[in-house]
Amino acid sequence: MLRDHRLFLFLLICLLGQILAWRLWLRWAGPRRPARAAVHLLFVLFNLGWFFSAGSLYFGHNLSDRLWAWVARPSIAWQAAYILAILPLGLLGSLGLGLGRFFRRGRAGAGDRPADQGRRDFIKISGLGVSTAILGACAWGVVRQGRPPGLERLELAVPGLPPALDGFKIMHLTDIHLGLWAGRKELDQALERAAAEKPHLAALTGDLVDRNPDFAKLYREPLKRLAGTPCGVWGVLGNHDHYTGPRRIAELLDGHGLNLLVDRQVNFPDLPLSLIGLDDQGRHQSWLGRGAPSVRGQEEDPDVLDFSLVRGPAPRPGDFTVLLNHRPEGFRQAAGHGCRLYLAGHTHGGQYQVPWDRQLNLAAAFYKYSSGLYREHGAWLNVSRGLASVGIPFRLWAWPQISLITLRVAPERGA
Repeated sequence: MLRDHRLFLFLLICLLGQILAWRLWLRWAGPRRPARAAVHLLFVLFNLGWFFSAGSLYFGHNLSDRLWAWVARPSIAWQAAYILAILPLGLLGSLGLGLGRFFRRGRAGAGDRPADQGRRDFIKISGLGVSTAILGACAWGVVRQGRPPGLERLELAVPGLPPALDGFKIMHLTDIHLGLWAGRKELDQALERAAAEKPHLAALTGDLVDRNPDFAKLYREPLKRLAGTPCGVWGVLGNHDHYTGPRRIAELLDGHGLNLLVDRQVNFPDLPLSLIGLDDQGRHQSWLGRGAPSVRGQEEDPDVLDFSLVRGPAPRPGDFTVLLNHRPEGFRQAAGHGCRLYLAGHTHGGQYQVPWDRQLNLAAAFYKYSSGLYREHGAWLNVSRGLASVGIPFRLWAWPQISLITLRVAPERGA
């Protein structure tokens, strides 16, 4: 029952959060009419986005390809800021004031009132300052999310790499989420940036489409930018593709420049290179995987990858094998299967991280491998932050990215 009504519960939480936040802001505004009128106007404007969002989804429009995206994005960011940060801080502040009054009851004399008033003024000013800082960070996150993705250059010195692959460049893109907060503009920017690097192979690791499978049509023209990629453009589906309609997405992309690997393996005839693509399990898989939780600090990642489903030729002796999978789980298992490079996404780099350490992010509470490049078990894993945000249309310091991975022959020891 809870699952059937999760959207209603989410909207109810948002509504209650807005009411409580509105009351808190009115309290901070005091009795001054201009300040109270400004609070009323602010809350009306920032709740208009719900109507634009609902209308665009009902009529099947892409939220990012219309003018109302710049109404919807700040509106949803506003809701998120209140529900996740400002409202809890406001409630804690009110609770602290209430407890302070309770313990001071009967002890406060006339001489204590100025100090008590000064304390209340300090708490009020501090609360407004924190709220302003949080809203400013959210506003910056909304603006920054709409800018072109950054390019992360990674050079891997691989022991035993076949000389024919020395200097081989792989462009890694993931989590485009076309149809929610990313549109044709964002896709064009990303693929133009990717094509400018002239990679030998491009890999898309899932969550290509959101909300409506027909948005997959928007890939057709932008994919032409990568038409000259020597080894082609390859991809796998993610959990949001399965929520949206995997068969329809695959049908719309077929023959338009993206080769989907649905539990399939290919060997390149002129290169010692093999590519494996695992399909995501969608609703049948969560961050818990099929075994133990994949949490930060766990000694071993769970065995969640099912290579028995893979069709196609076996890897040739001496081939460099690359695995495409939406989620970054099963790293040890992939290395044991002979995969030397594992490309994944799904985590969005936590979407929020501290600026000085990408590993300190929200996803790190659930995933052992949450963001960036890892080397373990004799293999490499790249977990890209991806292009779009999901749910809440902004990021903080976990900015959108694409990755260019260059393979190099590792020098022999003692050479």
